[in-house]
Amino acid sequence: MRNEVRVVAIRPGDDGYPDRVCKAIGDQPLQAVGNVTLLERQGIGICGSRNASEKALECAYQFGVAMAKQEIVVVGGFARGVDRQAHLGALEEGGATIAVLPEGIRGFRLTREFWGIAEERDLFSNLLAVSMFEASAPWSTWRAMKRNKLVVGLSDAIFVVEARAKGGSINAGLECLRQEKRLWAMDYGLNERTPDGNRLLITRGGVPIKDIKEIEIAVQNVASSARLEEQGILL
Repeated sequence: MRNEVRVVAIRPGDDGYPDRVCKAIGDQPLQAVGNVTLLERQGIGICGSRNASEKALECAYQFGVAMAKQEIVVVGGFARGVDRQAHLGALEEGGATIAVLPEGIRGFRLTREFWGIAEERDLFSNLLAVSMFEASAPWSTWRAMKRNKLVVGLSDAIFVVEARAKGGSINAGLECLRQEKRLWAMDYGLNERTPDGNRLLITRGGVPIKDIKEIEIAVQNVASSARLEEQGILL
């Protein structure tokens, strides 16, 4: 099942091409399907394992819900596991999300989790799929790593739910630190083993998040800061 929508090319210098994207990936064109105005909105990124634990999946979903309530866009990689749960949480709550693809835009398909929402309403009014690669480029590990620059570039902060010592999730966390943006990482405490990648990111400066309530507070703080900046109260 797939909603038929038009592919749009967005180039540096075009209206709607954010300056922060140029800072992250250089003067590189994007191809997109869906609501391109989401590129101009405040976003927070999420990353985590494809084969995540039940607790991680629940945290990712509740993160998406919290983002929707604060009218912040969820930015993620649309991968199985953590990413899709966050996208789903945002969309089911009526919020918006950006799926940053590790392949060309022609490879994008709505997966089964989203079919029900697409049947009920125009899903693509709240969803944008975007790619920095050639339209027919296949999925590859190096593209999955490279697209993390765009995930971080479109985000004001990154939330790492479950990262191994190696792989795409910790790569995204380290890219967040390189771009000098806020980084949160789940810390499961003494009762459950915190993943190695999460622990490493926390030692590098990531802020530990212990439960869903702390996720909600962190998201609210980001939203409040943005609103104050818009009013000229914070510089």
